[in-house]
Amino acid sequence: MSSDADTSLTISAAQLEQRLVQVFGMVHSDSQANVLLQKRLSVAFLFMPLGVAVRVDGSDGQAALITAGDEARSVPSDLTFQIASNVAHAFWLGELNPVQAMMAGQLSIRGSLVQALTLSPSLKVMQGAYRGLVEESSERS
Repeated sequence: MSSDADTSLTISAAQLEQRLVQVFGMVHSDSQANVLLQKRLSVAFLFMPLGVAVRVDGSDGQAALITAGDEARSVPSDLTFQIASNVAHAFWLGELNPVQAMMAGQLSIRGSLVQALTLSPSLKVMQGAYRGLVEESSERS
């Protein structure tokens, strides 16, 4: 794993949550990332044990509603991805293979696996946006 993935241990819950809210806000204008609206799905991402939760609701088919924290945890979602906090940064950088992460117990999915697979193109777009934010943040430091 690259040195970027190693920083997964130093990213705070607040930083992760802020980055993901930004990423989800940025990518919903991209046709590949707009799968949630096309399929009218709601997806939650939970990062344990950090307690970070971010939810994107595209169930109205018009606009994605992004929530975080308790609000994101309190509403049922079509799909829920639970990711181990120590690999969250590597996951969003695209350095962690989702299948291997599932086999290692670092990632679990509640909901339809078929629906989860339809999100694959949007994951690449989200990971690209996340990498961009990380690079931008590194340049400012």
